[in-house]
Amino acid sequence: MRSAGDIPPPSEFDVNSALRAIATTPRLAGSEGAAETAARIRKMFEELGYEVSERTFTFSPLLGRFGLSVAGVLYLAATITATAFLLTDHPFSALALLLLLLVALVTGGFFVRALIDDLPIARQQGTNLFAVRNGVRPRFIIMAHRDTKSQPVPLAFRGPAVILGIVAWLALVVGAVFHTARPLPTPLIVLLGIAAFIAGVILVFCWVDNRSPGALDNGSGVAAALGIAARERATGDVAFLITDAEELGLAGSRAIAGQLPPVHGVINLDGLDDGGEFYVLERFGVMRKKGMAPHLAAAIMQAAAAMGEAAERRDMPFGIPVDHIPIVVGGTPALTVMRGTMASLRRVHRPYDDLDHLRGDGVRKTVELVCGALDRLREQARSLGR
Repeated sequence: MRSAGDIPPPSEFDVNSALRAIATTPRLAGSEGAAETAARIRKMFEELGYEVSERTFTFSPLLGRFGLSVAGVLYLAATITATAFLLTDHPFSALALLLLLLVALVTGGFFVRALIDDLPIARQQGTNLFAVRNGVRPRFIIMAHRDTKSQPVPLAFRGPAVILGIVAWLALVVGAVFHTARPLPTPLIVLLGIAAFIAGVILVFCWVDNRSPGALDNGSGVAAALGIAARERATGDVAFLITDAEELGLAGSRAIAGQLPPVHGVINLDGLDDGGEFYVLERFGVMRKKGMAPHLAAAIMQAAAAMGEAAERRDMPFGIPVDHIPIVVGGTPALTVMRGTMASLRRVHRPYDDLDHLRGDGVRKTVELVCGALDRLREQARSLGR
């Protein structure tokens, strides 16, 4: 464990000042605001005594910006037409169209990564920042993304819209099958069509713009990473990864996942609100079989208990991609720490995700939480002779 004298006094680094420096302007990857913010973050790490290197990559932002809207248009066209087929007593045509929609969306899903990484249209450069203490080989990495995006539909509505869309599609498929034997009541067909229409319209309005200053998502995570960097200067075994283009298909995280040095684990910080409990998010995927990091999760949960803070260990919520996922796929244990409530999701990706709605209480508590977890991980490693 560190002695009290090893920890720089809080006056040396003010996370609220860092938060204000980061969350003052929208910073969609590739924008002028993104470049200016990256320069500020680099300077702050360098002033803390870290060596910062830039890891550049290229990607196409088109799918990240307009993929959901395109999927919504396809969904609307297919489900409205299928509903019309059912109303005019053509169930086989409706069923064929609905199954064709499924094939189109699943096929598109398989090519998401290729379309982001390799599509030759509208390519742009992104830059990840990697900060280490005096060139020391790290044992742990703290990670946060710095880019932002805005969307007409808040995150709190997008997940439910996707679920509603799936349920409406399944209901239409089942209805088409039953309709082949016995016609469905017209009011039921109309009801299913309306449900599908609502889901599709919400998805259509999910294109990406650059109007959110991103205080919660994710100025809070970057400010917490900087606060941890200030506290961990004396140990020198923690590196910091500030990714770009997380909001455009996790492009930055995927670009660097295979280039990371061998470490005991990566802790990703993303969305740290003033109120609510901490969430330790690990497993992801359709079957929730990927992403267990028990040593990281246990250390964080123990640190939260020592602080008297509520914390819950969960799987990744459906439809919410985060930067630790490519890291796990790349072979390194990783998880994400978030803090907030359902009300927090209403601000995410909206213009009012600003400093008027975020004091930084959760940022300061996250610094304490993660530093406490790192101490426990080091103690565990020493007991195992590592």
